[in-house]
Amino acid sequence: MLDPPVSPARTGPSRWLFALARLGVGLLVIVVVLRAIGSTDLARAARAVRGARWWLALVPLPTLVAMSLDTWGWRRILQVLGRNISWRRLLELRLSVESIVLALPGGSVAGEGMKLALMERRMAVPFGTGAASLALTKALLTSAAALYLAAGAALLLMTGAAGTRAPALLGLGGAAFTALLAVVLVSILRGGAAFHALSRRLSTFPVAAVRTWIATRQVSFGRVDTDARAFFATPRTTQLTCFAPFLLEWLTEGFETFIILRCLHAAVGFGDALVLDGVGSLLRTIVFFVPAGLGFQDGAQVALLGMLGVGDAPATGAAFIFIKRTKELFWIVTGASFLAVRKDSWQRTPAPSED
Repeated sequence: MLDPPVSPARTGPSRWLFALARLGVGLLVIVVVLRAIGSTDLARAARAVRGARWWLALVPLPTLVAMSLDTWGWRRILQVLGRNISWRRLLELRLSVESIVLALPGGSVAGEGMKLALMERRMAVPFGTGAASLALTKALLTSAAALYLAAGAALLLMTGAAGTRAPALLGLGGAAFTALLAVVLVSILRGGAAFHALSRRLSTFPVAAVRTWIATRQVSFGRVDTDARAFFATPRTTQLTCFAPFLLEWLTEGFETFIILRCLHAAVGFGDALVLDGVGSLLRTIVFFVPAGLGFQDGAQVALLGMLGVGDAPATGAAFIFIKRTKELFWIVTGASFLAVRKDSWQRTPAPSED
């Protein structure tokens, strides 16, 4: 079977035009959503937001807890791989990168690259070990997402009204898709040869700078495979201690959704909130090329609120979107501030040899 052709990297003005186009798509979708909601519903949404009052000041806190749990799981993986980095330093790095993840088209990809660079420079974590820790984090986080979606759908089926069957089935479908993705990721990492094969493929990339960079990282790519294999060779209890924080992270995000909707006086159960948050997060991952799933995630959540039988769903959905997006703007500014204030962000710490 012939290999697919490799698309040349976008550079210069075309790269920025492509990024702006993706942002424009997201903005267009959200404009369509807002027009569908209507000005009367938006006025009711504004009243609902004002009615929540000072409780809205607490909305960013669950995100901080979720990021702290994510950092805890990531640190535990690094410990298993032989790198004992302080939780506080990793959390600072996590917060610094958050502005990139939320603000840029494809920010999750750029954010992972930035984490690698900052780990290598700030903490002397070799590129191979850092890449392995991030790949393992994604695999465990995806596995936790599958369990989270399945739990939300099951809870909705057991406690929801008869009309909530469709959202529950949508949640189960999302859980099945996410579980399949998790199995693929874990199988690739457990095999312990994927990154070496990737480096061989990239060594023929038709850009000299990429080929040179790959040539200097051959040992590091091998280290990713070695560390991933070593992680899955540890006892199951060790792997579970790494998995648990990611499941708690998802539950924290679901609890945040539940609290926001309750502040808006929406009659929802915890299962409703889990499905709403889980399906929205899955869609956001699928449309990763749009910053923070702008528009796509919002439209899906408004539609789900209607399917869940929430009273005045358009107005509640608009208020919910406003609160969620304002919270994300808060963390974009906070993350950017961390990068601006930390003068040593890109200061290099001598790294041990990977040979």
